[in-house]
Amino acid sequence: MFRHRHMDPLRGSREGAFTLIEIVVALTIIAIIAAVAIPTLKGIGREERARAPVAALASLVQEVRARALRERKPYQIVFEKTGLHGLADGFPTANREDFLKALDTARTPPPGQEFERTTPEIADVVTAPATVGNQTTPPPAATTTAPPPRRWEPPWSVSITLEDRAECEVLLWGDGEWDLLEGEDLRRWVFQPSGLTSPLSVRMRTRAVEIEATFDALTGEIVRERIDFLDQKP
Repeated sequence: MFRHRHMDPLRGSREGAFTLIEIVVALTIIAIIAAVAIPTLKGIGREERARAPVAALASLVQEVRARALRERKPYQIVFEKTGLHGLADGFPTANREDFLKALDTARTPPPGQEFERTTPEIADVVTAPATVGNQTTPPPAATTTAPPPRRWEPPWSVSITLEDRAECEVLLWGDGEWDLLEGEDLRRWVFQPSGLTSPLSVRMRTRAVEIEATFDALTGEIVRERIDFLDQKP
């Protein structure tokens, strides 16, 4: 004989679904994870913004070093209180005012002209008339050939402007103490045609953060870095 088993129509659906307690527990875990992750992500974003000046300097170091190697001539980075400047060696660096004036002059095209001539013009050529039988053939019209003009290009340079009221200090190899750049002070960091430079540490400070980085003399890469958020200290 066959026996009919009466199945509860809701039993299968209850076994495959989540209970209210399970849903509450899952939501609680998600809330805890979010509470921990969101401040961490905000901190990462704040740290990246704080690192922006040093990251820009690190990129400039690699560009200056690559140019010194490629062109076989010295390049430099000049530090002054309002910015950092990468350019070829040889600019006046006695004081900040003279340096900035020379840099501005080098970046300014000649007055009143966008192009400059690189070769002299070819003078007119006068040809004596040619005689054929009793007829005289006039000479061809004289022409003047001018070389194509070349667009004026300033020497390569890059400037990084520091945040308003930011302080910049540098420590070159052999210096006994940090040099705070203020007034007309400036410091030169020269890269030789071999790519070598002296070791340098730079420290940048605002009211909210202080960041310090040390660059390697052989590769120009950052070998040590420190960030302190001053507004979080007691």
